[in-house]
Amino acid sequence: MPIDKTNITKEMMEKASKCETADQLVALAKASGVTLTKEEAEAYMAELEDMELDSAALEKVAGGSCNKVTIWGTDGCDVNEHLCFAGDSQVAVPGGIKCIKDLKLGDKVITLDVSGKEIIGVVTEVVPPSEAEIVEVSFSNGTLWRTTESQTMYLGHEQNYMVKDAKGKKALLRDGGTVTVTDVRYTGKRETVYDVLVGEEEDEDVFFVSGIAAEGYFTKGERGL
Repeated sequence: MPIDKTNITKEMMEKASKCETADQLVALAKASGVTLTKEEAEAYMAELEDMELDSAALEKVAGGSCNKVTIWGTDGCDVNEHLCFAGDSQVAVPGGIKCIKDLKLGDKVITLDVSGKEIIGVVTEVVPPSEAEIVEVSFSNGTLWRTTESQTMYLGHEQNYMVKDAKGKKALLRDGGTVTVTDVRYTGKRETVYDVLVGEEEDEDVFFVSGIAAEGYFTKGERGL
C-alpha cells in the first residue's frame, strides 16, 4: 500500500519517523483516531525508511489549509486540522475552567446529555496537538473564540455548523440561552491547536469553551470503534 508523500503532514511524518516498531506505529495511529493493523504498519514502516525527512521536503508536504493524511488510511483532512482550539481556550469543568491544552485523559468536563441537560462528562481521548491557522470568532456578548475554520459549533441535538459558516448564526450558551456570531476572521497565523473527545456516545461529545457550546472532533460511535 503506497504512501502518498504529498498528503502527509510534517508533524505526522516526524512522529511516524520516530516509531521504532510496527507496534509503536499502530499505537500512534490509534491516538489519531484510526485503526491500523500490524501488517499495514509493517508495510508503512518499510516505506517510511525510503522517505527523506530533510527540512526542505518536510516543508513541501506540510503546506495547505487542509492536510490529508493518507498514511493513516483516511481520504479526508487531518482531524487535527479540522476541529481544534488554541491552547489557552477555556473549557468549563466542574467548579471552574481549564485550558484545553491542559486537559488530560479522565478529566471531568461540563457536557450535555441527549435532552440538553447539563451533566458531567469525562475526557475519553486527547487528540495529539497539531498546527493550524487560527480563526477568530466574535460573539454578540463580547466572547472571542480562537479556533480553526472547521471547528463545529453545537446548537442542540443534531443542530451544528462549522465556524467558517457561522457568521450571523446563533450559538448555544451554557445557561440555555443563545448569542449571535458577529464575525469570523481568518488571522493568517498558525498556532498549536488542541482537541478532546468527551464521552462514549455521539450526544456526549459537547463541551463549553468560554461558556459557548462546541462539538468535539468525532465520537467513538461515529468512527466505528
